[in-house]
Amino acid sequence: MTQTDQQRIDELEIRAAFQEQLISELNDALINQGNRIDALELNLQRFMDHLTTLQDPGPDQDEKPPHY
Repeated sequence: MTQTDQQRIDELEIRAAFQEQLISELNDALINQGNRIDALELNLQRFMDHLTTLQDPGPDQDEKPPHY
């Protein structure tokens, strides 16, 4: 193996190591984003449930109170 071949192999090994690190970092970022989306969806569902309970119609406005 010549010096040039060894240099090329070393360069490829360095690139592979950086790519492995980058893939790992991207995977971690993707997992964090997924967790954040899950939490936001849960909060949105809770908010919508709360909003629905606030909009629940009370007694009919045309209905006379019981004391009439």
